[in-house]
Amino acid sequence: MRLAILRACPIRKFALGRRMRYGSNALLLTLAVIAIVLMVNVIVARHPAKLDLTQEKMYTLSEETRQILRKLDRDVKITAFFPEGDAVGEMVRDLLNEYTRLSSKVSVSFVDPDKNPSLAKQYEITAYGTSVVEAGSRSRKVMQYDLVEYGGESQTPGFAGEQAFTRAIIGVLEGEERSVYFLVGHEERDLVQDYWQARSFLEGEGYTTKTLNLASEGKVPGDAALVVIAGPQKDLAPKEIEAVRDYVDRGGSVMVLAEPLRQKGQLQNIKALIAKWGVGLNDDVVIDPASHYFLDAGSPIPEVQYHDITMKLITEKLGCVLPRSRSLFESRESADPGVTVSALLKTSGQSWGETDLEAKQVSFDPKSDNKGPLVLAFAVERVSEKKTVAESGGDDGTKDGSADEGTRSEDGVGKAAGDGAKARMLIVGNASFLDNDVVTFQGNIDLFMNSVGWLVGKEESITIRAKSPSYSQIYLTGQQASLVFYSTVVGIPLVFLLVGGGIWLRRRNL
Repeated sequence: MRLAILRACPIRKFALGRRMRYGSNALLLTLAVIAIVLMVNVIVARHPAKLDLTQEKMYTLSEETRQILRKLDRDVKITAFFPEGDAVGEMVRDLLNEYTRLSSKVSVSFVDPDKNPSLAKQYEITAYGTSVVEAGSRSRKVMQYDLVEYGGESQTPGFAGEQAFTRAIIGVLEGEERSVYFLVGHEERDLVQDYWQARSFLEGEGYTTKTLNLASEGKVPGDAALVVIAGPQKDLAPKEIEAVRDYVDRGGSVMVLAEPLRQKGQLQNIKALIAKWGVGLNDDVVIDPASHYFLDAGSPIPEVQYHDITMKLITEKLGCVLPRSRSLFESRESADPGVTVSALLKTSGQSWGETDLEAKQVSFDPKSDNKGPLVLAFAVERVSEKKTVAESGGDDGTKDGSADEGTRSEDGVGKAAGDGAKARMLIVGNASFLDNDVVTFQGNIDLFMNSVGWLVGKEESITIRAKSPSYSQIYLTGQQASLVFYSTVVGIPLVFLLVGGGIWLRRRNL
């Protein structure tokens, strides 16, 4: 008994000793930290949350995309073909992870085309960086060049992945494709060279873009949802005007982009066409010293007026840049009955329409120039007169011309004619705002896409801007640079050294 007590004393002394006490505390503290970390991981896994601290919100989806994902009622499959380690592929991966996080209807898979060539062949992949978006039997490809956007106000290329994939999803979910015809034959803007970005926006939202030569076709095709006359340098022939007039009489929609020409008195037939809609074209070039793009007074930034087309521009405080514009005016004298004219864009009161089209230096001449404020765009709506399909030639989108009368087609145009059918026209005194190097400025593309949506009866459209990483620069004086150096290289390590030394001394004296 005595021997056991003698043996127990060292054990008791060890159990109640300082080392045991500190060791136990350290062990309990370590276990508590591990338990807290595990609990935090479990909570985060069940309720994931993310905080995007980047200035441009590089890793946050826009509200437009969120709304579309929330409304998804069908499964959407995205197959992205990127080689391993591809930088753009990693950006796409991060982006699409957000899509899957917000909607269980979206599934994403990445395929290395070098390791799985048979699947790449099955999807007819011919270039790295191609993605295929599928919904049911419909599919749409997103090419790598769709993911990068150059130009605009940023000096660095923007990542337009969200824009491309969201539009592709819209495209595969659309019930019916709408055809937008761009008129050719009068030296209009070229859809491939001049307007390829605008065309990309249209096709991204499910529209089909086509060219139309009225001189050879003789009429506007029955599947036309919209006809665009973009910057003609020559006038339309009377028979072409007649074909366009017949089209709008049956409820069709037309967009006229009439930029100023070098000589006055041109485009008389087009002027006569839109005069029936209560709008006239001035032969001038708009100069606005008060509101323009940088130092170019010939590139006005007009004030946006309230309308269904411009509501988004006003809400998001976006302006439009319209380099080299002509002014428009409202004319009721020769307008057809039932026409409603709404101004969309107005210049400032200091602007004027320069009528000397060959002047190298311009100044306002009250005798000849048009005094501001001036209108640069009109939206016109007209209730068509009663006209049977048979009278309109049976070209109603169906071979037998059996479309119902008295209703305007919701999905386009040219199908129905009759009393109460509404036709729409948009007239802009500018065609360059859609050029490739200008279309991404401020709200230009919003104006165009919203106009197209309004004209075809598809009020909702989506325009998501590309995101570029922003770089901020700080300029330091020599004194400030020295302060930063000594505080970070010397000061902070010294603080840690002093604190550590103090703790060591305190423990030694315990």
